[in-house]
Amino acid sequence: MSVKILSLLVIYGVISLADIPKLKKLGSRERIAYSGMLLLTVYLGINYMLDLRWPFLEEAAAVLIGEPARLIVEFLKVPS
Repeated sequence: MSVKILSLLVIYGVISLADIPKLKKLGSRERIAYSGMLLLTVYLGINYMLDLRWPFLEEAAAVLIGEPARLIVEFLKVPS
């Protein structure tokens, strides 16, 4: 587990060093989008690091938009 923690710290450290100068030049919308993506990677990193059985992002998306997506696909099917 310590190897996983160390590798994640190194990865996020390199990302921070590379992105902080660029983030200072961005607007608020871009910072919000960047923060959202970073939070998703932190969620997956914690899940990986601690070997948790949390739902993956695909499962959460299926719960949230699965039924509307199925209805759209059914609506767009061409009758044969």
